Amino acid sequence: MLSALGTVRLVTVVHAVRLAGAAHTVATALRLTRGHALAAGEPGEVRFDARTGRLELRAGPMPEIRPLPSGVSFAGLPARAGITFSALGTAENGTITLAAGAGTRRVIVNQRGRVRVQ
Repeated sequence: MLSALGTVRLVTVVHAVRLAGAAHTVATALRLTRGHALAAGEPGEVRFDARTGRLELRAGPMPEIRPLPSGVSFAGLPARAGITFSALGTAENGTITLAAGAGTRRVIVNQRGRVRVQ
């Protein structure tokens, strides 16, 4: 009985750690894309694919694809499934919701290009 409780708690902790890591990975990708857009003086975009659990950074010379960790998925995406940053660093408002187990984390982008994790 005690081992079953320990296993359930361990699984919950693993989901929480993966979810937090994925949220910070998405936030970092968004910030990196914004930085590239500002430096290059041209728009940059991050696209999200809920079906494959990947995000694609479209800034700089080559697109970069990053997968979400195992067990983490996109639970909610902006209407266009992406966030675009202008050459001035501004962006479309958008919220990316990630889920793992019973937990969720949100990455929020405001129109000034500020990225935060909740």
